[in-house]
Amino acid sequence: MSTPRRHGTTAGTSKTAPRRSKRGATKPVVKAKGKKVAAPRAKGAGAPTKRGTSATPPAAMRIKIFDAIAIRKGPASKAPSPELVNEAAKFVRLQKELLQIAELRVIGLAAKVNTSQSAIAALLGTSQPTVSRIAKQIELNPRILESSPTEVINRRAVGEIDGDEMMEALLSYSFMPGQYDPTGGDGFIRGDWRQVERALVAGLITDEEYERIARELPAAKKARVAH
Repeated sequence: MSTPRRHGTTAGTSKTAPRRSKRGATKPVVKAKGKKVAAPRAKGAGAPTKRGTSATPPAAMRIKIFDAIAIRKGPASKAPSPELVNEAAKFVRLQKELLQIAELRVIGLAAKVNTSQSAIAALLGTSQPTVSRIAKQIELNPRILESSPTEVINRRAVGEIDGDEMMEALLSYSFMPGQYDPTGGDGFIRGDWRQVERALVAGLITDEEYERIARELPAAKKARVAH
């Protein structure tokens, strides 16, 4: 007569045993065929999220340079690398460009609701003549308030959007060819495709992303010719 097998003790089956971490907390460990394998983390408990492909390191990696600990005097081994300093500088520049666009839009909105230039200048921490100059630029060329390929690409680079969101925005963007200055100047304004080319050279988009935009967006191909 065979002996009934007890639940959880059958050879070859998996069972969970607690393992104590360094901080005293227990971690479930899955035992299978004599091997210990860490149990997968539950969704929402610190598991990494899937993001689009990025041509640059995550913003969190580049921003380490701003940590107060990083700039304290100490052993050379704790000093940031030149590469990290360079990445931090690029990060700051991209943030400044995004803030400049935001400033343009705030001034544009202020004009629509009849906020005085002196008042908006005080709120922005700038001068009334600067606000007046920007307001004039907006009046002559309202398109400068619109989103651009550079803005979309920069937002991905600083971590505001992921690669999929960037590509969706770029593939739905209406690329404009080059034109003479609409404000009456003698200069020639490069087409929007030039912004994509600059981003490629700067390493803000990958070769694959560049080629996909050129391949899938007819409007971009036309603007590519007249850039």
